[in-house]
Amino acid sequence: MLNRNGIFLLSKTIYTRIIFNFINSININLNLNQMKKNYFVMSGLLAFVLFSFININNANAQNTLFINEFMASNDAALPGPNGDFPDWIEIYNAGSEDVMLGGYYMSDDLVDPEAMFQIPDTYPDSVTVPAGGYILFYADKGHESSVLSLGFKLSGGGEQVGLWDPSSVVLDSLTYDEQFADTSYGKYPDGIGDWGFMIDYTPGASNTNPNPPEEVDLYINEFMASNDAALPGPNGDFPDWIEIYNAGSEDVMLGGFYMADDLVDPEAMYQIQSTYPDSVTVPAGGYIIFYADKGHESSVLSLNFKLSGGGEQVGLWNTDKSVLDSLTYGEQFADTSYGRYPDGSDNWGFMVDYTPGAANSALLSVAHVEEIASISQNYPNPFSSTTNIEFTLENTGQVTISVYDTRGALVTVLANDTYPQGKHSVNWNASNIPAGYYFYTLQTGTSIVTKKALVIR
Repeated sequence: MLNRNGIFLLSKTIYTRIIFNFINSININLNLNQMKKNYFVMSGLLAFVLFSFININNANAQNTLFINEFMASNDAALPGPNGDFPDWIEIYNAGSEDVMLGGYYMSDDLVDPEAMFQIPDTYPDSVTVPAGGYILFYADKGHESSVLSLGFKLSGGGEQVGLWDPSSVVLDSLTYDEQFADTSYGKYPDGIGDWGFMIDYTPGASNTNPNPPEEVDLYINEFMASNDAALPGPNGDFPDWIEIYNAGSEDVMLGGFYMADDLVDPEAMYQIQSTYPDSVTVPAGGYIIFYADKGHESSVLSLNFKLSGGGEQVGLWNTDKSVLDSLTYGEQFADTSYGRYPDGSDNWGFMVDYTPGAANSALLSVAHVEEIASISQNYPNPFSSTTNIEFTLENTGQVTISVYDTRGALVTVLANDTYPQGKHSVNWNASNIPAGYYFYTLQTGTSIVTKKALVIR
């Protein structure tokens, strides 16, 4: 089976041969009428070839369907409809309209037309891939149980896979090499990116980066939870916003990462879309703004939650749902942001001169800061049972010291009281919790400082 480029080259070859044969067929003694007749024949053939070429290129320009991910050696990864573990293929629809795939073809052979399996249209809804969405087919020859079953299997040793429209025009195809057990092979970003092995397979969902940076250095750097009239959003209104700062040396595409205003409930985590990768990429040393505008989402930069001006939580997780940064904040002021200074540091404060998408300004010039708090690294650290945490207040005020695990879940509250000006210490007994890293935060009425501790056994 030829792809579009192959069909175009074949069309040019056919046309060249037509011209060649036409010229060879002309006899020097042909009369004028015969030459005119041959001219019109050749013109008609040329028009046919050009019309075919235009149709082929139009199909290429309009295609929004892609083989996006598959698993050809599904030993025990994803159960199929029958409870077994069949090979599977994910189709991604990058277009703006749903597509019913009944009548389309798929195959594990790109050459033999007899091998093409036509997807049944018996139950159209079951074989419709939504706009911007995904559909999963099972390559389970011999165990077909639904319209999502295909009449072939995939070879883990390497072969081919293709997708054709109802007119047998190829839409997408791939020749792949040997696969690994329970590991998918997918495109990143979806539809348009490079292929790579994915241990964290994502059937029916946006693919994650198969080759992410070994470590990302991302921070919730600034946000505004009471945006009355400070910063207009994409729709001309004034949504809450959150700035992410990339302190690393490589750009990071945030499609597949998660954000939420709840650090405990996994169902509240919103996965950032990767439909337009460039739009959700934060450059090395740079910033990106997301809009917490639930109910008014208009782009991949929109989140499905809002921030509370009365105080709540906000978190950032990577693609495997490991927490990267989190914060529990208090009541906010209208048209005033809350940010770190310097960028990415542990020092938070209110910022009348908010700086979305740019380096934060010094907190010493910020209004509303009535007390300044600092917290020392716990000692000993690492520790196995107990440790001490010291903090200093320049003014009397309410202090809360909380401990969170790496998922952002609250572990314990070490202090929640009014403390006078000066230096204080609290003891943390961690003998009943698992070994690992934990975050402890000191929160006052105007600032939050976070440190990391390591519990060992």
